Amino acid sequence: MSFGKSSKKIGYTRREFGAIFQIYSQNVYTGLFKDFSFTEVNGRYFISFREEAGKTPLITIEKRKLGPDRSLFVATSPGPRNTLVEISRSEKIEAFIRQIRIKIEAFKKGSTLKGDNVSSIL
Repeated sequence: MSFGKSSKKIGYTRREFGAIFQIYSQNVYTGLFKDFSFTEVNGRYFISFREEAGKTPLITIEKRKLGPDRSLFVATSPGPRNTLVEISRSEKIEAFIRQIRIKIEAFKKGSTLKGDNVSSIL
């Protein structure tokens, strides 16, 4: 019997998904987010938070595989001229969630999701 190559899908653990979904849920309660979606593009998996259904996501989260036992969480937001701006990144879900919470709180107070330590991605 022959088996093909193992799948390169990057899934979220229950704990990771719970932490990410908690951010979404808390911000639905405050009225910031109203839509949540999962997307797969060329084997890459994304979780997006939107202010309104059908609009461009305010925040998109991706879990990237770095090695057999390592992953990187990256959050992006729309930037100028159809670019994506990285707003958070960490290998540790706890640090990643903390960074996103700080960005969202600043956004609620009138700041943009872009910060001093932000890089643009094409």
